[in-house]
Amino acid sequence: MYVIRKGKVLWILMIIFVFALSLWGGCGLVEQFMPEEDEEFTEEYEEEPEEDDYRDTVFYYHYGNDYLVPVEFSIPWTEGIARSALNWITSSSKTDPLLQEKGLKAPLPSGTEIRGLTIREGLASIDLNQEFLNVSEGLERIVLDALIYTLTEFASVDKVEIMVEGEYLEEFPPGNHLNQPLDRSRSLNLEISEEVENLQDTSQVVVYFCGWGEGDLTYIVPVTRVIPATSNLIEVALKELLKGPRPDTELFSDLNPQTEVNSITLEEGVATVDFSKDFLIYDGGVKGEENIIKQVVLTLTRFPEINEVRILVEGAEPDLVQGQPLKEPDKINVLNEL
Repeated sequence: MYVIRKGKVLWILMIIFVFALSLWGGCGLVEQFMPEEDEEFTEEYEEEPEEDDYRDTVFYYHYGNDYLVPVEFSIPWTEGIARSALNWITSSSKTDPLLQEKGLKAPLPSGTEIRGLTIREGLASIDLNQEFLNVSEGLERIVLDALIYTLTEFASVDKVEIMVEGEYLEEFPPGNHLNQPLDRSRSLNLEISEEVENLQDTSQVVVYFCGWGEGDLTYIVPVTRVIPATSNLIEVALKELLKGPRPDTELFSDLNPQTEVNSITLEEGVATVDFSKDFLIYDGGVKGEENIIKQVVLTLTRFPEINEVRILVEGAEPDLVQGQPLKEPDKINVLNEL
């Protein structure tokens, strides 16, 4: 007669229990009891591939010294397309020469790799390798914002949390606390006005300037201006736009800085702006006209209460503006390919 000790009975029962779970619920239930040390990250998407299995995607590239530019082009659809998109903004021997021809630079450091990416309930958790931290001093915000804005272009992503080699990134740059998760409230291309005396008492407006691209291509560049606190943000935004970009930057404006705003009214979602006659004095021909209209319309339609814009000069509609009222352009900075 064999005598089975109590310890052996428990061990046999445990083996039977685990085997039964694997047959009943699949490996997912077993993993809850026996988790692996290295969790494999997955991505969840609500999107479907567009026509011809390509997706029109907006990327954020480094322009000049201090700016990110949204640039749109089509990339092949693939499972895990958010991971693929980040490869397009990572410095490499493949992408760098192509970007240089267009006056752009890849913002993520060379050698950056994605160890894992999970997208669940609007939160993208990304794990990067150590090379991600090889950032030149002063460019930390450029790198973070490029990562955040490119990922949040996907409908399934609202916020981003960053890990490096499995550890949450708590400081970036070293010594500066990073409050995760991150989203678009960080504000793109932040500039603090010289008029600001107290950073605790400020407002923000987004204005649009231009940057030289490839050939006759000019990039439309959003700039977030931090200004003294005001309740009249729409009027102030136009004034900041007419001030133009900072003189020490690579940006320019096709709007005549002598232009003044005679009046601005808002009715049923349509903002009507009456400019002084200097609005009609500009360089750049047809391209300059296109830039002027984009700069004004994009700046005003950033406000949720403005859906369309009507432009007047001394009370009359100018010939250079057709098809008023004007809506926000569906796309800006579109490239045929990279």
